[in-house]
Amino acid sequence: MNKIAQLWRIAMHPRELRLALSGLGTRLGGDGAMGGLTDEETAALVRWTTDSGVSSFVEIGTLFGFTARAVAKGALARVVAVDNFCWNPFGLTSAQHESFTRRVVADGGVELVRADAEGFLGSLSQCVDPSTSLVFLDGSHRYEDVKREIELCVAQKVRILSGHDFGNGRFGVTRAVREVLGEPDEVCGMCWMKRLHNG
Repeated sequence: MNKIAQLWRIAMHPRELRLALSGLGTRLGGDGAMGGLTDEETAALVRWTTDSGVSSFVEIGTLFGFTARAVAKGALARVVAVDNFCWNPFGLTSAQHESFTRRVVADGGVELVRADAEGFLGSLSQCVDPSTSLVFLDGSHRYEDVKREIELCVAQKVRILSGHDFGNGRFGVTRAVREVLGEPDEVCGMCWMKRLHNG
């Protein structure tokens, strides 16, 4: 069975995929956090999107599209998922990764965009109205990249900014968030949220 077929079999059961990602992270010497959100974190994203009344949810770094699909199912908002498909934990080629992700979101009400985070965020207003959007950052976790992405969202006047891996000492997310935004308004698991504009 090829990689895509194996991954598709796992993907039909989201908890199984989360276990596969967790197991892979552990085998690579990490803490098991290797992509994917917990049910609690996903529910928080849906709640933040719904309660704020934003018209768009934009995910930067969609990996396989499961979070975007869950938000599209649970919130009344346009969902845009952005990835450049340069990395995945299963060693898929960029073309395989994109093809698989497109299959995942095909009937889920998600618009999938192939783009680099910085380029997309720099021209965010060409895709959505930033003042009525929640942007979720979960692509690069390097301090410099996250800081730049946050700065671009602030410059674009994004209504609500959120992201993953806050409090995870392996990455630069926490430092970047605190330096640019101060403390988040809410944290659920490793997901953080900050209201930037009332809209």
